[in-house]
Amino acid sequence: MGSTAILVGNVNYGSLPKLECCHDDLLAVEQLLRATGKYGEISIIEDAEADALKSQLRNSTNNIDSLDELLFYFTGHGYVYQDEFYHCAVGFDSARPNDTGLSTTELHTLLKLADARLVVKIIDSCYSGTLLIKSENEWFPQNKDGFKNLIQIASCLDSQNSLTGNPLSPFTDKFRAAALRKTEGPVYYTDIISTLRDAFIGNNSQTPFFVSQHTAREQFVDDAKRLDALRVALAETTARISEEVQIAPQAPAQPSTLLDRLVAADKKVATPELIAKFAGAFFDDLIGKISSSEFAPFFDVEHVEHDRFEELTTEEFMIRVLSNEKRADNFVTAEHTRKLRTRNPFSVGVGVYTMYDKYLDSDRYEETWHLRLNCKMERAQLKITLTPKFVNLQRVVLVVSCAPSLDHCYVFEMVTAHLLQDFGEYDADGTEVSRRWWKQEWRKSYEGIATQIAAKLSEAVRSQLESAEKRLSPPPSSPTRL
Repeated sequence: MGSTAILVGNVNYGSLPKLECCHDDLLAVEQLLRATGKYGEISIIEDAEADALKSQLRNSTNNIDSLDELLFYFTGHGYVYQDEFYHCAVGFDSARPNDTGLSTTELHTLLKLADARLVVKIIDSCYSGTLLIKSENEWFPQNKDGFKNLIQIASCLDSQNSLTGNPLSPFTDKFRAAALRKTEGPVYYTDIISTLRDAFIGNNSQTPFFVSQHTAREQFVDDAKRLDALRVALAETTARISEEVQIAPQAPAQPSTLLDRLVAADKKVATPELIAKFAGAFFDDLIGKISSSEFAPFFDVEHVEHDRFEELTTEEFMIRVLSNEKRADNFVTAEHTRKLRTRNPFSVGVGVYTMYDKYLDSDRYEETWHLRLNCKMERAQLKITLTPKFVNLQRVVLVVSCAPSLDHCYVFEMVTAHLLQDFGEYDADGTEVSRRWWKQEWRKSYEGIATQIAAKLSEAVRSQLESAEKRLSPPPSSPTRL
């Protein structure tokens, strides 16, 4: 038994932004895998439509007998719909994700054909950290989904974007560096995962996500010295680029004193005028995109704005993000405290807990959440409500919040769907459909964020219509019996 790798990368999308770095990502991973000497076959699939991609995957796995390891790598756009992650093919259409993309479920079905002892998935795309098994209770472990052993390495959480770069995307670059870190002995996949965790510590914009159910003895390469030639080649490339940079015209000298640096920094940070201009134009653009949607026959669209963070559905989400961000200001107070409750010592004995107590954190701890906007903003939060004109549809609510800091605007999106609980009344909490955030520089365009938010809301509404269509369609008629 040997090992096989299938590498998929997409650069030239039809309706999605072009991803120049994905071509170089493919080449870098191929070069790394070939250096190990482990993979008998490495298949490259680049810029393929969904049908061609699935056909090539099927052919690659059909022609393989039992394997030691099957490695699958993907770099490109990612998409999430109803907890299913899709690897976007070059002709991807969010209205037809199953036809124009490759879902995790379908990918797993194809990879199982190889009957590999170990399946390794490395996914470098937005939202790639989607759970294999969704559960409200985090005590349940991830499931191997029918594989003998599975290692999944995703570039970010299911609510985050995976960044592009030049020449490589940051995640693929750091994955290669993690594989090359050890210079002696075997390199285990657990070594790579540990190094990647450290590489992204403190990076709350992109947090790799791992699923590992295996023996912990699985090796990426049996001897790190096999990678020496690649290390030398990369070092020479780095040295050459460094020389070219030194030969190039020197950049203007940086400010030398603290006073100079403070003056220079103040020219880049937010001002009250800049904050008002950014939030106002962003909200106006978003309202325009949503008000002109194709769903007017089915929903009434209303929007309301707040000069503070008044929508409670987003409070906990915003606090969790902002409390972990290093900010040079307190424009927004975001605090989360967690205190052990005082227990009655006569209920189960002093210092004694039942065997279930470790699962009952909500009972053992008292949690408080505090979110406050300290600086003045006329438009800090936007709520758009799509109320159905028909009782068989759910209400859809979008809340978008702009949380300012000196250097960035934190943009939060929350989409929820609300069931009818009485005639003319919908449940207050609703079901979460989408929860994402962005960290945007004040002087950069918000257009991409507005487009993503409008697309996600359209997707949520479309889901309501599709669900109603299935529920209300008449069953197929049975043939008449003579």
